[in-house]
Amino acid sequence: MKNITILFTVIFMALAGFFVQAFAQFLNPVINNPVLPDVMGYVNVIEANGRHKYNTVYNVDSFPLFSGFPKTFSGAVYEGGILCNMDGDNDLEIVRNMGYTVQAWNYDGSNVPGWPVTVPTYQLECAPSFGDVDGDGQEDIVVTNHGLTSGGFIFAYRKNGTMLPGFPINHGYSTRTPVLANVDNTAALEIIVNKRQSGANEVSIYTGSGAVLSGWPKSINSVPASSSAVGDITGDGQPEIVAESYNSLYAWDKSGNILSGFPFTMPNGDVNSYSSPVLADVDGDNIREIIFGTHALSGPGYVYVMKNNGTVMNGWPKQVPNWIYGPPAVGYINNDNVIDIAVGDQVLSGSPSDQISAWDKDGNSLPGFPVTSLWAINNQITIGDIDNDNNMELIIDDNTSTGGRGKYLAFNHDGTPLAGWDVTVDGTTMFSTPMIGDLNRDGLLDISGSGGLFSNPAYTYVYLWNTGISYNANKMTIPMFQYNSRHNGVYGDNPLVGISPVSNTIPKNFELHQNYPNPFNPVTKIKFSIAGVKGTSGNIFTKLTVYDLSGKTITQLINNELAAGEYETDFNASGLSSGIYFYELNAGGMKLTNKMILVK
Repeated sequence: MKNITILFTVIFMALAGFFVQAFAQFLNPVINNPVLPDVMGYVNVIEANGRHKYNTVYNVDSFPLFSGFPKTFSGAVYEGGILCNMDGDNDLEIVRNMGYTVQAWNYDGSNVPGWPVTVPTYQLECAPSFGDVDGDGQEDIVVTNHGLTSGGFIFAYRKNGTMLPGFPINHGYSTRTPVLANVDNTAALEIIVNKRQSGANEVSIYTGSGAVLSGWPKSINSVPASSSAVGDITGDGQPEIVAESYNSLYAWDKSGNILSGFPFTMPNGDVNSYSSPVLADVDGDNIREIIFGTHALSGPGYVYVMKNNGTVMNGWPKQVPNWIYGPPAVGYINNDNVIDIAVGDQVLSGSPSDQISAWDKDGNSLPGFPVTSLWAINNQITIGDIDNDNNMELIIDDNTSTGGRGKYLAFNHDGTPLAGWDVTVDGTTMFSTPMIGDLNRDGLLDISGSGGLFSNPAYTYVYLWNTGISYNANKMTIPMFQYNSRHNGVYGDNPLVGISPVSNTIPKNFELHQNYPNPFNPVTKIKFSIAGVKGTSGNIFTKLTVYDLSGKTITQLINNELAAGEYETDFNASGLSSGIYFYELNAGGMKLTNKMILVK
């Protein structure tokens, strides 16, 4: 059976609900056929390679599913979901946009109390975001929806499913996933979205009360192409906002002043679509660069690495054969302690014509790359050690289906296929980034992903697999779309970085131990104790925050409810300058602070 890849044309970026139906004809015609596996979970299908037909046997589920999954809902969604702590236990939950509903599930498939919630008028767009936008110390869920060509709202909910005051915001047509970031140095995060409208396209920032942040919105020269990235790219400790129009790349300071050298217009006749920028220190100068992918209408795609003055680094851009839709994946892929960049490309084709490309910081292809003769890759590549071999693997979406089943593919750091995969789903995994973490805190890796039927009506199937493989959070570089549940695109900003209980003893006191090693470069361990609070039942809301000498927040390592006990977590200072930093434990009404020294 002939597999056919999907190409999303730029004109349909504005018509998300419509192009699902319009392009359904390109999907495998048997995608809706029922599949009956044998008693061991295998299915027998006929495939074709253009010359011959042959039989292939697939395992319907390569890993065992958690009870209660898969979940099935009408509607098509893109860019995946998030893993976050939605309730009073220490487990993680799955939150996803599904048609007109925001769903929140425990790992056993049950609904989190207060969820789902239903939004009016329009279907939801892309992934939800998770962070404290109203400054009350508890995270909130932020989602957007829009119509076919105009109209749309921004919604913000508490973790119990109630709407925040000031919401919904009648913002208009906002595309892609909302981004949360601390733009104005207050206790709350801001909401960064774009707006597509005839003759007046914008990037906007809202506070958690629903008000527009001073200095915003900012106009852009064409339709917005992707979600923004927000982080410090100048080394001043303040965040910048990086956004894409179809024709150009923009960078502003937090007050909305354009940075020198921007907007940047691509020199090869290439344009932006969907490939949100990523921020990472590529060249080791302690200043983050901007990494983004593009496509030329004539065919090839390009990956740029750009300095904060709008100049492109030597050795870049790199050209790939086809269009790039997914954000670049940045991380240490081949364990040489040199940062790497990977992307997949996509094209409409009757044969596997796409590839995974991976380069070091100077633009040299990594050994074993590119991996060629693949079907279209539409989303960000997931990077993590998913087989516990102390090497990184790459997981990609795939827009084909065989016998009604799609798949996630995985490759080793040297480009060879990972043994034990494919992981299969109903429909196709196209445009759905998998999520990797330990949801039930049993020390084993869990993976959540989805398959979609892009038919009329469309359906989405959400899965949660238990791999049975030991989980190391510090080796999960991209645990969800754009690195974290805020989707800020900052490499190294991973909210699921390991926090592990180190004993079963219930401490009598709150303690914050000296980090070790100290001085350190670039990773150090922080150990702390959470005591039971008299008169309080259940877990203690705990924050572990890193500050610089000026008192500015560098990162929040922990922002969860924890049971009384002793814990240990890692702090990775990649991308920071040498110097003195402070880490503060805030729990149970206690604040404890220690000093640590980074030496590079």
